[in-house]
Amino acid sequence: MILREATPDDLPPLLALCKKAWTGLGIPFDTDIDRFQKWAAGARIVVLYDTAGLAASLGARSIETDRGPGFEVGLFVVDPDHPDGVKALDALSLYACNLALADQRPIVLSHDPKRTPVIYGRDLVGMDAQDYGDRIQQIGDATTIAQRILERRPEWRPSL
Repeated sequence: MILREATPDDLPPLLALCKKAWTGLGIPFDTDIDRFQKWAAGARIVVLYDTAGLAASLGARSIETDRGPGFEVGLFVVDPDHPDGVKALDALSLYACNLALADQRPIVLSHDPKRTPVIYGRDLVGMDAQDYGDRIQQIGDATTIAQRILERRPEWRPSL
């Protein structure tokens, strides 16, 4: 598994992954590469590659919230064919939380369509969630999110 920040070369396969994942969930996706590149220019994007290629990605933008500085997640996708999608999302999220804390932006804000079978932030990492009818908005603290992931994956804890 390789985690790193995205480069321009990652954007075409990432666009294809988004289309595959979201249309598979019944979420319309009609973004072309030019629009996707414009969105990506203002975001910090992390990609996860495994032996099969691009497996998952998380993209976020810096924001100011009523709780303080943070990141708003605008892209959170895993290949629907990945054998352990939650593990891939956990790896991405832990990496992204470390980046957020290093940037002194500990607050994480996310939105998920209600059609998503598992609302990752609410259901798996304990983010506060509010139902807005067509979507779930979640807000949480990067330290707490990282702790919840490491509770589920103790083998990822560094040994001293």
